[in-house]
Amino acid sequence: MRNFRFRGFHAFVSAIVMAFVFTACWDEMHPGTYYTFNGKTVASDLAENPNYSEFVKVLQRAGIWNDLSTYGHNTCFAPDNNAIAKFLEEREQFAKSLGIDATYLTVDDLPKEDCDTLAWTHLLDITCFIGDLTPGLLPKVNLNDRFLILTLDSTKVEQLGDSVVALRRQLNNAIIIAKDDSCENGVVHYIDRCIDFGGNYVYDLVDNDPNTKLFSKALKDCGFHTVLSEWYDYTYTIGEDSVRGSVHLTQAGNDWTLHYWEKRKTCFTLLVPTDAIFNANGIYSVDDMFDYAKNIYNEYNDIDSIMNNRQNPKNPLYRFLSYHILPFLMDLSRINGRSEVIENHSLLKTDPEDYFETLLPNSLMRISTQVKNKKLDMSNVYINRRDNEGNGTIGFKGPKVRGVKILTAQEMEEGWGIEQYSALNGVYHYVEDILKYDSDVREDVLDRRMRIDCSTLSPDFITSGARQFDASNTGSSNYSYGFKNPKNFASYNQDYRMQVRSASASGSYAYEGDGVDIQGQFDMYVKLPPVPHNGTWQLRLSFRANSHCGIIQNYIASVAPGAAVERTDWKPLGIPVDLRVNMTDPSVGWIKDSNLEDEDAVIALDKSMKNRGWMKGSCVQTINDGETPHRDINTMGRLTLMTDYIQSNMDYYIRIKQILDSRDGEFLFDFIEWVPKSVYDNNEDRN
Repeated sequence: MRNFRFRGFHAFVSAIVMAFVFTACWDEMHPGTYYTFNGKTVASDLAENPNYSEFVKVLQRAGIWNDLSTYGHNTCFAPDNNAIAKFLEEREQFAKSLGIDATYLTVDDLPKEDCDTLAWTHLLDITCFIGDLTPGLLPKVNLNDRFLILTLDSTKVEQLGDSVVALRRQLNNAIIIAKDDSCENGVVHYIDRCIDFGGNYVYDLVDNDPNTKLFSKALKDCGFHTVLSEWYDYTYTIGEDSVRGSVHLTQAGNDWTLHYWEKRKTCFTLLVPTDAIFNANGIYSVDDMFDYAKNIYNEYNDIDSIMNNRQNPKNPLYRFLSYHILPFLMDLSRINGRSEVIENHSLLKTDPEDYFETLLPNSLMRISTQVKNKKLDMSNVYINRRDNEGNGTIGFKGPKVRGVKILTAQEMEEGWGIEQYSALNGVYHYVEDILKYDSDVREDVLDRRMRIDCSTLSPDFITSGARQFDASNTGSSNYSYGFKNPKNFASYNQDYRMQVRSASASGSYAYEGDGVDIQGQFDMYVKLPPVPHNGTWQLRLSFRANSHCGIIQNYIASVAPGAAVERTDWKPLGIPVDLRVNMTDPSVGWIKDSNLEDEDAVIALDKSMKNRGWMKGSCVQTINDGETPHRDINTMGRLTLMTDYIQSNMDYYIRIKQILDSRDGEFLFDFIEWVPKSVYDNNEDRN
């Protein structure tokens, strides 16, 4: 069992943080009043089973028991008495290894912090039915602020009926022996051992993995072991009332309760080639890896001060490793959206895709999930792949590019014996090949229409779990995550409310089912993802008209990487846009395809609208009926903000200013598109 990685002052700070996390997490689920239940609660369910009496004592000593008796939406993973006895034995051995004279015969002998952490580790403040979940990270962190991992054991099956069996489910290191015991205030799952609550950072997991020694050694040589040990941002604060849902926002007339992200965390997703992969590419040492890297990232090969310092961010090995690291935490089961959301709101003619910045400055990565029989195939997630969807033009004739497959948690466990890939501050996945941001990727694979969902524009949106969040797990359909000053976003004033709307599987007019909604007298700017190569690109903004919206003026600014944006840098992009006017306005000229005479008339109208700076919505994204595409909705479309020469080594920002004098004016920020001339000027498709 892994133990807490607490050392010196860090141990003291972390203990305080964990205590606050627990209190805040539990307070967040308070509805403000107590309810009287007539049926079974999580607490009564546990109390009725004598085999779990020791875990009941843990919950009572941690001060949680009364909460589990009254209200909320809880998921409890309950270890039996034998598991608690084993836990006591292991903690006693750990204490003695530190020179502490400890005897832990009962739960009462445990240090209070161990008892609290044991309780928090086995509880979530949402309701999760295991039978509804796909393997991977659970939808939200536990009360110990960690994601738990669900896997299936292909060597063992559960008997569900006379002739029905299923693969045995496992949560981290614990086997789920009975699942989905529903209660009025949540659900209980029974497990055969205590869940490991160790405090390793993501670098520690890679360093301890016998299959990733080369990658781990290279990370340390370049100083990433320090970077990858970051976690909480202690400069970030938010009021307790905001965390508990005292702020409201309207979106298209619907009221949402904002629960602000209480603590900003720095997390990572590492995409790791194993030693076997490196060996297959002739790499047997870190020096070999450096030689491999300098053939790809060769801009500074003639500068000795950079080449001789592997901790310099311009060093080729440093850059090589940076492209294997994403600055957020995201599991494969949701990286291209929750399957039930995407499958209900896309005709799935193309593979779902998203674009993410990596730790390599001014770099981009396309991650896509294959579609099989109109379903997302979560076992086939690829980096920088080009399949049947081409690049966004009709009849694309370029070659297919397989890309690099990311191994699932299930594949890692089955093939390599990995039981834990989730750490305090991130996760890691094996990849089937080395990742390269070379000219083939930048100028060929990524020379495409890139539709970028706005819920991916800040690492905070992803790490917090706000992106693709399922509000139904909270018991409230209007629950959403609120944000103040998330990474990559800034504002010239604080007169705004912002949320990442939860992704609905039952109905949505948004790409991927969610969106970033902003309301108020805002004057906000956002860092745009980079383009992969120099050239002429169009920047487009998704558009959804609604009578509750405002009037916005858009601006663009370009600065050197890492430089601050000054007020004098902004260039206006056209005239103000009235978000209340739908696409049938004469200035746009929208007419439904079925109301036109023939295909030639449809093509002519598309061209006429593009000349005015507009496009219809996508023909593969659908609204809540699963059939009507966005292209057929007269309130949805795309606005071309600019067409200009864009440099891949510059940072670009878009500024969106509300000019309607109203604190209630809304902006429904759904997606943006970077589109190269090779697509927009060459028979672009309607997807």
